[in-house]
Amino acid sequence: MDKLKTILIIIAVIVGGLGVLSLVGIIYSILSSVAIIALVGLAGYVGFRVLTRSQAAPEREQLRAPDPKKELQQVQRLLEEYKRKQD
Repeated sequence: MDKLKTILIIIAVIVGGLGVLSLVGIIYSILSSVAIIALVGLAGYVGFRVLTRSQAAPEREQLRAPDPKKELQQVQRLLEEYKRKQD
């Protein structure tokens, strides 16, 4: 009877160990899948940002471009000041 209990305990420990290892494997596979999905998402996000930035760049340059009317007014003011100083 004592040998039977020992054998059953050993079998229970082996089955419990296999159960723990299978749970670790399932958790590992889930985490690896999540990591791969996160990397793909990050690559997509970075690609999207790069593409939208390159398309929006000409618009930003147009916004930064000086207004010709304002520049002309500025030049005219400078010329008037220069003429006043000359007189």
